[in-house]
Amino acid sequence: MRIVLPSLLFAVAACFPAAAQTSRPVPELGTAPIPRQLPTLPTPGQPPAASDEVKDPKTGCGVVMMNAEPNLSISWSGACDFDLAQGKGVLQWFKGGVPTDRYEGEMKDGLYEGQGKLTYPNKARYEGEFKAGERDGKGTYIFPSGARLTAEFREGRPQGHGMYVWPNGNRYIGDFRDNQRTGRGTIMFTDGGRYEGEFVNGKMQGRGVRVWANGSRYEGEWADDKASGWGTKSGGPDGQVFTGMWTNGCFRDNQRWATVGATAASCGFQ
Repeated sequence: MRIVLPSLLFAVAACFPAAAQTSRPVPELGTAPIPRQLPTLPTPGQPPAASDEVKDPKTGCGVVMMNAEPNLSISWSGACDFDLAQGKGVLQWFKGGVPTDRYEGEMKDGLYEGQGKLTYPNKARYEGEFKAGERDGKGTYIFPSGARLTAEFREGRPQGHGMYVWPNGNRYIGDFRDNQRTGRGTIMFTDGGRYEGEFVNGKMQGRGVRVWANGSRYEGEWADDKASGWGTKSGGPDGQVFTGMWTNGCFRDNQRWATVGATAASCGFQ
């Protein structure tokens, strides 16, 4: 049985290694995966309907392959019912005889179900709740980089409230939707700065407040991580105030100018 899951949290496109069931890693909050059909669950007390399965050659116990691939094999250490893996155990996947995903946890009718830990060949791992072969419920996904996403998952993707911590210690706490930081949230930077406001697809977009460690502050509208629309920048070493319409992070008022999310060169000021 093979589980395919998406890889959070956060602005990095990832490769999808071969994996079982829904074991595909959550993309690092880059593009969301294409939704797929879940298998039909078996009637309680009855064996599941025919589906792609792969069996442990030693025990004959099988698991469900939701994404069939050639040259896959398994070993399963737990119990078997209706010739499918049940209860707690360790499921090791192999591709052409080489170990790939390793699942330690609960199974039901040949699918990941309940609490478990899924470790990928690239050393990423997910620990938390599974349902019908998917990451579903509360869980933590740890990326190979050391970044960590703790969130509610639905059908393999972060959905709802969660927290993403970058390897450098910056952290986001807020909403996730369709594998992205979308909704309201807060980014806290290790230098003491912070942003509180709206996000769309991982970008600061909508209304928000950005405060820098030096005391500078921008409050207003954002697009693509840049001040864009009506807003005010104030504070900082010089104490100047810039209020008005911003475009792609750039503001000019006669000889005065300022930037937020852009450089003076990109704005044409230098």
